[in-house]
Amino acid sequence: MRTNVDVTFHPSWWHRHAGVDFDEKFFFDPDVHTEADIRMRRTLWEYFGDYGIGEEHPEARPVLFSDLIACGFLYSELLGCEVVFKKDDAPQVMCAHLTDEQVRELKAPVLDEHPLWQKVQRQIDFYLHNFGRVEAAVNLMGIQNIALDLRGEELFFDYYDEPELEERLLSAATELSIDIGRRLYAVSDVVSGGVTSIVKQACPGVYLTSNCSVTMLSNEQYVEHLLPYDLKLAEAFPCFGIHHCGPNTEAVIDGYLRVPNLKFLEIGAGSDLDAVAKAIGDREIKCCIRYSPVALKADPKEEIARKTDEAVRAFGGDERLCFSCVGIDGNTDPEDVRKYLGVFREQQR
Repeated sequence: MRTNVDVTFHPSWWHRHAGVDFDEKFFFDPDVHTEADIRMRRTLWEYFGDYGIGEEHPEARPVLFSDLIACGFLYSELLGCEVVFKKDDAPQVMCAHLTDEQVRELKAPVLDEHPLWQKVQRQIDFYLHNFGRVEAAVNLMGIQNIALDLRGEELFFDYYDEPELEERLLSAATELSIDIGRRLYAVSDVVSGGVTSIVKQACPGVYLTSNCSVTMLSNEQYVEHLLPYDLKLAEAFPCFGIHHCGPNTEAVIDGYLRVPNLKFLEIGAGSDLDAVAKAIGDREIKCCIRYSPVALKADPKEEIARKTDEAVRAFGGDERLCFSCVGIDGNTDPEDVRKYLGVFREQQR
């Protein structure tokens, strides 16, 4: 194909086409997870193997959580949120709606003493014992994403009225993220596949923070309230990346570019690619161009080709680009996915 391209499916697609259940056992029982992971990779081959997706004869691999879906919950649960698991959906984080007093008392947990992390550690130990290695694919979430799970919309009032509470929330989320990130890098060379699987091809060593909810902020708000914490992450993990899945990457690109060691940027579908490319200039930043899973079902092949060509023109070539479509749901016809992949095969010729 012309350049790196990947697709990631929603749990509803996997449940329908591969019969996989996404209950707690999928995430925390290595035997159950290993069997499901083999089935998922074989299913990819059955549908898309002629495009190089999936494996015809997959073997067991020591993957912690999953690089075949994109869903974040672990960090929020470690900090006190309830999580509801469903067979055909991603784990649902229930907002904790922490009170002011609860926020003031909030601290990052001591992971070695936390029963939930002990479940994760048992999996790490299992994989190290049985495979001699770990492929970490925990969704790394993101600082504001975690804080919103804990506080809800009150977080945005804290930004203006309660800076002490803002600092407590964002600091606890950052401290936990750095702790987990260091533990994952201690056992795995790749840690961001659970955020977006394309990093395994495009920028395998990157620490990719998930700035999904930053789509609700202006550049000035991002710089004032969240950039200091992304800088702390970037200091801890020098090969740093930012995932922005919203349709307005251009609105905060100037703030993102204040991170001195930004190596990877995921650009949400619908973003102004000309504006983003102009802001990035000649910086050596690998960029992933997201395609909307909704548009995937609606757009004819010619429109997909036009949009990808526009992306390449905006960046002056595809040397720094990769492409992905994430969140493809159970109602999506596999032929629509083949249509998307086929565009890249034809553009290679």
